[in-house]
This record gives sequence, C-alpha cells and structure tokens, in this order.
Amino acid sequence: MGNKAVRYLLLGQVSLFGFTLLCVLLIPHFLLERNEGGVSNYGLYAKTVVPYTLAFGLCGLLTLWSARFIAKENKAFKTALASLGILLIAALLSTYPYKINDTFNTIHVDIGIALAFLELGLGAWFALFLARDIKNIVLFAIQLIGFILGILTHFGAIHILFVTELLTSLAFGIILVRTASRPTET
Repeated sequence: MGNKAVRYLLLGQVSLFGFTLLCVLLIPHFLLERNEGGVSNYGLYAKTVVPYTLAFGLCGLLTLWSARFIAKENKAFKTALASLGILLIAALLSTYPYKINDTFNTIHVDIGIALAFLELGLGAWFALFLARDIKNIVLFAIQLIGFILGILTHFGAIHILFVTELLTSLAFGIILVRTASRPTET
C-alpha cells in the first residue's frame, strides 16, 4: 500500500478522534449521562460545532483523498475507502438539520446505520482476510461487541450510543490503518 494513502488514513483517524476528544472536553455530559445520546450531538452546539465538523469532515475528506493513492489493481480497496469517505461526509452533513423534523432525523439515523454496517463489513474483510493477525482479530471482536451494543441501544434495550460509536469507530480505525500499512494485495 502506498505510504501516502496510509499517511492520509492515519491523519484522518487522528483528526476524527482528536477533535472528538476536544468536543468531549468542551461538553463532557454526553459521555457521562445515563442516556447520553450520540457523537453527532456535538454538531448542534456552538461550542463544539467547529471541532465536530473538523472531526468528521477531515476524516471523510482524507479518507477520500487516500483512495487516490491506492493502486488501480486494488479497485475493491479503493472503492471501500471512497464509500467510507462519502458516508463520513454524509453523516456530517446530515447532522446539522437532524433535529428539525422526523424526516431529517430518519435520514441522519439511516446514514449512521449504513456507516456502522459498512465499517463492520470492512472490519471483517480487513481483519479476517486482508490483514489477518491476532491484533486485528481482537480489534474486530471489540468492534463487533460495540456493534452489538449499538444494536441494543438502537432498539432501546440499553442507552450507551456515544460509547458504542466510539468503541466501534476506534477499533475499526485501527484496523483500517493497520490494513493499509500492510504490504499486501488489498
């Protein structure tokens, strides 16, 4: 895999988690409340809208940009990165109006669900087939646990959306960068 692709993917993941951490430091109650809501709530407050926008915007754009540096022979991996980048940007853009009405809320939730399923599928592909090693398998298990907790949250059995989003995204982000760093046929 090209060094530029890996560098942009890593920078995107660092942006996502660094600016999300800044949001948590500015308004910690989403993480600490019993029914804390999701990460996208940070896109609704003046205090956190800029770091939230930078978190998802930079991650999405840098992921898209990294796809440019993937060899043409690796069309599936290139398409995966492009799809991921587009969904990250769609999740960002759907955040701002999602509290306006049920239609915008449904669009935002559906994009979030699509992103979660894409990341789960890619995590499985990367960890179990492209870059199979014990670290990626453990990370995928963590991602899968977070995904299951997310499903339970979606259906109201538990209320830990923020934690599940961070858990699945962090595990997937590490798998993504580790896979792109491998000199394999991705």
